[in-house]
Amino acid sequence: MRKLHISLVYCFKVFMLSILPMSAYAHTGGEVLVSTFAGFSHPFLGIDHLLVMIAIGMWAVISGGYRLWLLPLLFMLAMLVGAMLNFSGLEMNGIESWVAFSVLALGCIVGQNREIPTIFASGLVIVFALGHGYVHAAEIGSGGSVNGYAMGFLIATAILHFTGMAIGLFGPVVLKKIKNIFGFICALTGIVILAGI
Repeated sequence: MRKLHISLVYCFKVFMLSILPMSAYAHTGGEVLVSTFAGFSHPFLGIDHLLVMIAIGMWAVISGGYRLWLLPLLFMLAMLVGAMLNFSGLEMNGIESWVAFSVLALGCIVGQNREIPTIFASGLVIVFALGHGYVHAAEIGSGGSVNGYAMGFLIATAILHFTGMAIGLFGPVVLKKIKNIFGFICALTGIVILAGI
């Protein structure tokens, strides 16, 4: 348990050090604050984003070892790339279905606790995160600060990842119960979203 706590603290410190340089490139003034808040709030306002980002944290803590930091870090990096693809004007079709499927898939993965090879798990995380990042970027307001917005949603994503990871601090018995319930809710939500698209 203590090793898990130390790992979570280490992951948080690495993340904070990685995002600090971003603020140096952001514009000054009110637009940065508005854009940062908009980027920060977006993951909390969409049930699909909320569930997936918590699920990534839970998957990381269930997997353990170096996956504890690898999966969340890959998700945030790939999500940033997905956002940049949108900011650059690249058109991607069917992205909403892509995002909805990630909710269903991660619900099944977390709930079933199947052992997935690291290379395949990493690929899934990257593919899902690209879609979420692309959708996040689509919500930026006209004239907003791209860097501020990106910094906001990265911070929110990290908080949601750590929320999922923190469940592991309650021990394996509680973790098993929560992951089964959460996995079911996640998968069911994914099915409902897909059915509505």
